[in-house]
Amino acid sequence: MGLRPDLRSFKKWGQNFITDPALLNKLVRTVDPKPHDVMVEIGPGSGALTRLFAPRVKQLHAIEIDPRMDEYLEPIRSEIPSFTYEYKDFLKWIPPPDLGKFRLMGNIPYYITSQLILQAFEHHERIEDVHFLMQKEVGKRLVAPHGSKQYGILSVYAALFAKTEYLFDISRHVFHPVPDVDSCFVRFSFDMNLPVTTEIEPHLRLVVRTAFNQRRKTLRNSLKAVLKEKTSIENQFDLNLRPEQLSPSEFLTLTGLIFNHK
Repeated sequence: MGLRPDLRSFKKWGQNFITDPALLNKLVRTVDPKPHDVMVEIGPGSGALTRLFAPRVKQLHAIEIDPRMDEYLEPIRSEIPSFTYEYKDFLKWIPPPDLGKFRLMGNIPYYITSQLILQAFEHHERIEDVHFLMQKEVGKRLVAPHGSKQYGILSVYAALFAKTEYLFDISRHVFHPVPDVDSCFVRFSFDMNLPVTTEIEPHLRLVVRTAFNQRRKTLRNSLKAVLKEKTSIENQFDLNLRPEQLSPSEFLTLTGLIFNHK
């Protein structure tokens, strides 16, 4: 089912619908869904990707914020019993225990891309992999090496929480309405041997966020509030460095030293 000509996209939800069949098929080939897969789709919209994925997997559950999409999603649910959906903000969604482990995908809104990525990382123990269609600029930041101008909070998280792959560029002209920027397709694969333990994770988030919020300052100055009343680590770590000079693993080491994690 194609989009109704009178269906107006809502800017508040960052709606840009994929209209190019060749791209849709390329996305399916890249994700490579299997018959035993349980998948979760963020923002199915008119169901362009949903219709291609649902018949190929064991279960597909979609999370949509716009109730107007019912006229597109309900027919799919009628045809494919293994497809279910709910209307909810994904940022407020918690995976139900009976869903088990799942694969996550979505054409995600540009204005909350970073939040959605971090939300996915929070549930990494439940997720096999993630495929997100996102703003090209954000995709480049995810794989930026330390020392570069694009390196930042997302770069550190993407390196420590997942194997992050920038798969390919996507032209803005395959969407309706046409957005102001180009997009890309990115994959996150999660390893059970994650270097970030549950215990250190909240401390790592605090250190990385605090450091990059004042990225022009040295760690000694930007992390002053975090280092307050902590045992001095001057002899173990160079606090004269700026955040972009630290590799992701060095951020993990620094966090361990500050919070006394071995």
